[in-house]
Amino acid sequence: MIDVFASADVVLAAQKIAAGEVIGLPTETVYGLAADAQNPQAVARIFALKHRPASHPLITHIAAEANIHYWLDEARMTADMTDIMNTLIDAFWPGPLTLVLPKSPAINDAVTGGQDTIALRCPDHALAQSVLHALSQLHNTPHVGIAAPSANRFGRVSPTHAQHVRDEFNGQVWVLDGDASVIGIESTIIDLTRGAPVLLRHGHITPDDIFDVTGLQPLPNDTHSPRASGTLLAHYAPATPLVWASAATALADAGCLCFSNEFDVTPFKQVIQLDDQPKNYARGLYHALRELDRAAHAQIVVEDLPVDSAWDAVRDRLKRAIVGSNEGK
Repeated sequence: MIDVFASADVVLAAQKIAAGEVIGLPTETVYGLAADAQNPQAVARIFALKHRPASHPLITHIAAEANIHYWLDEARMTADMTDIMNTLIDAFWPGPLTLVLPKSPAINDAVTGGQDTIALRCPDHALAQSVLHALSQLHNTPHVGIAAPSANRFGRVSPTHAQHVRDEFNGQVWVLDGDASVIGIESTIIDLTRGAPVLLRHGHITPDDIFDVTGLQPLPNDTHSPRASGTLLAHYAPATPLVWASAATALADAGCLCFSNEFDVTPFKQVIQLDDQPKNYARGLYHALRELDRAAHAQIVVEDLPVDSAWDAVRDRLKRAIVGSNEGK
């Protein structure tokens, strides 16, 4: 087994981040466009590369051994908020759960989009954790964080392979190759600053998972403002227009994304069939969308998903991708 802590590529990745560069970083969810979260100039480079509005907050990734309180304004933390935070961290970190919490005044506003909250996550990926560890050694402090939104142009399909990142930025971004992302969609985001947990983004960890450990069912988000990453109505979109199969009227020169053996694929020029289990489907979703998009079909027809809460995270991504892919067309 490779000692990832001693890997030359890990050390190089940390050195690049410490020097203010932006790199492609693997995580278990998707690849991130990563920079030192406490370097405003480096964070600005993320926004520039992604063509992302500066008012949209980024998620800060921290190490498993990090002291989360360094990042927080504890004067604005209630006892209940702290208890729920600790419960969720104990249950799901490291893992695909992002928590939105009151930001310490000491943390620069660049990474939070000017908001008084910060989105924090502890990635469950050996290479990401190793880079955080190496960065801590380079800066000689345990208080390091890596801002890492998905490594794609703003609003487009997220990357789950190192080559996706290279393709997205035409080789201009150095990428730490960590193989395929094992989850394949972005983290669940829970806002803890509103008196009760609020679900800002669906993900691998479900509202029922949150309820099971806290006894609280997350409330639905009541705003589409950019409180956190990936919450706009149009997002995750290929250049090729997407349409649900139930709404498709023309199938000529169309690609198809499906999951069931009963779905009629005979009209389509290209077919990608994903697994019929939602978490396995999610793992292959973005790669499949990129493959279909690359073929330059007139449209991509997506088999309608089951009406089942287990599919909510995938449904969320596809609904936003459909809106985004059809904007201006």
